[in-house]
Formats: sequence, C-alpha cells, structure tokens
Amino acid sequence: MLRLMKSMIDKIHTEMGDRFISLKKLDSSFGFLLEIKELMPTTNENSLKQICIFMGSSYDTDLNGLEMFSEIMDCRILLKTRAGVKLSTPEDLLRFIVQYGDGVFLNLRVGLQILLTVATSIASCERSFSKLKLILSYLRSSIGQEKLPALALLSVEREVTDSINFEELIDKFAAAKTKRISL
Repeated sequence: MLRLMKSMIDKIHTEMGDRFISLKKLDSSFGFLLEIKELMPTTNENSLKQICIFMGSSYDTDLNGLEMFSEIMDCRILLKTRAGVKLSTPEDLLRFIVQYGDGVFLNLRVGLQILLTVATSIASCERSFSKLKLILSYLRSSIGQEKLPALALLSVEREVTDSINFEELIDKFAAAKTKRISL
C-alpha cells in the first residue's frame, strides 16, 4: 500500500508540473491578450508585433500574426471612437468584436477564442483517483496485495500501457521459456 501511495503522489507531482508548464506556455503565447486595458491603448507597438508574430508561428494554421497585429491596431482606433465602451476582460473584447460580424478582426477573434477555450483542467489527475478508487473497492476482495499496486499502476499509466505491443511481448516471453535443458 505504501508503494501504491508513493506512485500516486509521484503521479500527482508529475501532473502538477505538466500543468504548470502548459500554463506558462499558454501565458507566453496569449498573456498579452489577458490585459485588455494594457493591450489596447498603451502597449509598445514593436513588442506587440513580435508577440503577434510568435503567436502566429505557434498557431500558423489558425491565424496570421502580422494580420493579428494590424487588427489590434485597427481595434485600438475603433475603441477610441467608441467612448462609451469599457472593456476589461478578454470576454468583453470578444463580445465587442463579435457584434461587428464574422469577417471583422478575424485573427484577433480566433486568438481570443483559443485563449478562452484552452483546457486547463486537471482531468487526468481526477481520472487517476477515480480509477484508483474503482480498483481498490472492486478488486480488493479477489486480488492479493502483490498484484493490486501493479494493476493500479497499469491503470493510472494507461497511455503507456496502450502503446505497448502485447503480442510482441508475449512472443518474447514464450521464446525465453522454451530454452529448457534436456534430461
């Protein structure tokens, strides 16, 4: 049981590390879109252009970075003419863009949609705990303590387990067992 708990703690630690890495990557790509007040009126244009180009290279099938930069500049001008419009979140900016139709600020719209829909949940950790609970409750009565942690580890590491070719593994095991000594 101690070995099982250590493997689960290790899995949680790994998942948290992966989650923070993905959040840092998300922030490096889309972080400038989170601060709408800074994005629209006061951001340095050269640094904004470089960020948009980087974002466009990261998502080259979805948006064009240079066009996104020009759309942000156009959106700044449009917002200056709309004195009554107060935007404070990316959702507000997306609503503002959507009201002008599908063809207006297309790259900026796609960038905001990607930012707002990127999954940042911890579903894989939750699945691991759910699987562990299932294994512990259902199989505890029929499986000994030696096999239970091994089954839990196989279930938690399902991605690795799915990538293993079991036919090849069985053939190797069978070939190793056929080497018997004649008496």
